[in-house]
Amino acid sequence: MKRFGFVFLLSVLGSIGIAQSPQLPTKLPALPESAKAARELEPFRFMVGRWIGVNPNGSVNEEHWTAPRGTSMVATFRQIRRDGKLGFVEVSSLSVEKDGVRLRLRHLHGGLEIPKGREESNDFAVKSLSKDRAEFTGVGKDKAVTAVIYRLDGKDRMIVETQFAPETGERGYQLVYFREKN
Repeated sequence: MKRFGFVFLLSVLGSIGIAQSPQLPTKLPALPESAKAARELEPFRFMVGRWIGVNPNGSVNEEHWTAPRGTSMVATFRQIRRDGKLGFVEVSSLSVEKDGVRLRLRHLHGGLEIPKGREESNDFAVKSLSKDRAEFTGVGKDKAVTAVIYRLDGKDRMIVETQFAPETGERGYQLVYFREKN
């Protein structure tokens, strides 16, 4: 049965032109027009890169932002606990939509389960944008988050700050990241 599924997948991929061809490219082909970065994403380019930070409790945060392609940018986040185990994961996207650029994120537990009560993604709209700084505010069910701010602080340091409405009782916090180099 497993073999049938694999053969079926290859046949579907072949029918849409994705299956392995006899002549594989030896270098990256020119990207199609659809992959060129939307101009609306250019101001967010400062976020691109591999960022890493150590929290006061000894846990480690990593956030990796991809370059803009088409109408989106994507990030992955992971937190490594002090015992070395995966704490949680987050997947984020910046996307150009009819009402502007939106930041959406989804938290996942270490086993990639969606936490109870957090089945929907978190949704943020651009509040302000300037050179090397982007501020978002929660919309819809996320209005209690008054600000998520990404700002470059020097060439290789980024601060991510989250602020909450006073009535939530939540304390705001800052994460400090450094550009990870090979």
